[in-house]
Amino acid sequence: MSKPSIRTVLPLATITAASMLTMDLYLPAVPTMQRDLGITVAQGQLTIAIFLLGLAASQLVWGEMLHRIGPRRCVQTGLLALILTSFGCALAPDLPVLLGLRLIQGIAAGAATVVVPTVVRATLPEQDGVRGIAAIAMIEAIVPAAGPVLGTALLLIADWRTTFAIIGIVALVSAPFALRATPVALPETEEKAGRVGYRALLCNWHFVGLALAHSLSFGALIAFVASAPQVLPALAGTGQSGFALAQVCGVAGFIVAASQAGRISNRLGPRHAIQLGALLHGLLCTALLAAWWADRLSYPWLLAFWAAFCAVLGIRGPTAFSEALSVPNAQLGRASALMVLALLATGAVATQATAPFLRSGQLGAVALSMTLLCWASFALVVRYPDKQSSARPQHRTEQGHANP
Repeated sequence: MSKPSIRTVLPLATITAASMLTMDLYLPAVPTMQRDLGITVAQGQLTIAIFLLGLAASQLVWGEMLHRIGPRRCVQTGLLALILTSFGCALAPDLPVLLGLRLIQGIAAGAATVVVPTVVRATLPEQDGVRGIAAIAMIEAIVPAAGPVLGTALLLIADWRTTFAIIGIVALVSAPFALRATPVALPETEEKAGRVGYRALLCNWHFVGLALAHSLSFGALIAFVASAPQVLPALAGTGQSGFALAQVCGVAGFIVAASQAGRISNRLGPRHAIQLGALLHGLLCTALLAAWWADRLSYPWLLAFWAAFCAVLGIRGPTAFSEALSVPNAQLGRASALMVLALLATGAVATQATAPFLRSGQLGAVALSMTLLCWASFALVVRYPDKQSSARPQHRTEQGHANP
């Protein structure tokens, strides 16, 4: 990658990381926050779900704003809101205030998920653009592993409010570099592409079927990740470090498998790679549910399950995302926004639907929800949706958004 391209990608990768920390650095602090504010587990999980809903809803908003006010003003607005809400969460006196700030924080974090890949794809040379997107995808894989580990370590010396203060500081420090790397406006060709509406995409069953199937498997992943801090400590017998270790195993499995996703897809074909991944996800989650039902679920077994689940997602995720984006170039940006919207909305619903049934050390509700979601995903791809002849782009970039 050329030096000018690196100077563009690195600052944008930093704000991507800052946006993701609002979820991953905060997760280990949820039980502490619940005790401090005197709220229930379900209320604590609501701070996660409402963030994801804000992040999901913001995708379409930022997609429109990107072409109306330009990427730099989008980044400026998003970072300002992210900084203010992060410090606001650190000072929140009660749950209603925290929920309101988390909703706005989710909307603010959405700026990076829309603007960053669009800027990289639109402004860098083709080869550097591919490498830049790959670098962003690596950040999306590493932060979910490093975030909970750092968050757990931070709780040894500080409280949950410090977690939000750290997020605000990271966003504040990265802001001037990110703004310098972000262009005022997109190239004219990309600007025209952004004005294509969503109706054609929603009438494209190939896109809709794959997007829904992928979002259901991602919802299963989020249901586990969001619930793990509540249920893993008792099962592991090691406190919050049990959750951190599970995240490390999961992301390691994802990264190793994702590095081979292209080779596997080329060998099996995208259709069979996606179908095989969906089938394996259903079988893995069924095995998890059976182990819990038989009272044979141990922490080492759970680590093996989670590493395997994420590895399958590492193979299936990039292939499914790439196949879903088999649309005309003029629709790529909107298709990506709709994909992320579906992923995050499904994750938020799965998180909150599972929350009322969580009990310390009991994974039954999580295992059941994951099993239902993954078999529903398999049902959508078992009869693979055909591509529309007009829905193939001249160029497309592979980017996996299904990271743990």
